[in-house]
Amino acid sequence: MWTALLEITRCCALPMALAAFVAYLLGSINTAIILTKIRQGGDIRDVGSGNAGATNVLRTQGWGPALLTGCGDLLKSLVAVLLGQYILVHLSVGDFDPTYLKYVGGYLAGLFCIVGHLYPVYFGFRGGKGVVATLGLGLILDWRAALVALGVFAAVVAITRMVSASSLCGGLGMVAATYLFPRFIDNADPTVCGFCTAMMGAAVLLVFLKHIPNIRRILNGTENRFGSKPASETPENTEQGE
Repeated sequence: MWTALLEITRCCALPMALAAFVAYLLGSINTAIILTKIRQGGDIRDVGSGNAGATNVLRTQGWGPALLTGCGDLLKSLVAVLLGQYILVHLSVGDFDPTYLKYVGGYLAGLFCIVGHLYPVYFGFRGGKGVVATLGLGLILDWRAALVALGVFAAVVAITRMVSASSLCGGLGMVAATYLFPRFIDNADPTVCGFCTAMMGAAVLLVFLKHIPNIRRILNGTENRFGSKPASETPENTEQGE
């Protein structure tokens, strides 16, 4: 597949660029920011943890808005992946295997959707942390990997009550499952498994980079736990997960 991937990259640069651009614009639609502006006329980034994601919406506005935020972030990721696959399959020049085109288009679009969520062009490049958007990428490209991520997340949050740590562990579980299920259950081509795992790993790496302050607090033993009242309402002390 690596030869085919290089050939697709050489011959399909314009469709790939289009897929990435459209996915980035979709990812930049931040549900948390839009919903908070509609409901309260304010900016979610000015309250709670300062993060434009579902956890901060839950903490500051309740379960209903948080669920709507999560669904919005999940939906845009699903749509971006489907559009990326469609663009690569129908606009590519050359006789390529549609399966490979779907892999390239889907993962490329999913990755740039996450970038848009992290750095939204519509909102001053200050977005969320990409946890739900990354879950959407896994959900549509291999639902089994997404289920593993959710299972790991639930287990870790039950033990630690830290959304950030649970999100990161869930991401690692999804990367591992992206390789293991296709390789040993579906008997897929090892190069295909390697490509998919590398792309999923890149998406999770972005999530890790956005969680660096959380990781530092986890290591220092100062990260806030879900359901507990933080010592301070500043973003530095309250930022959790998504």
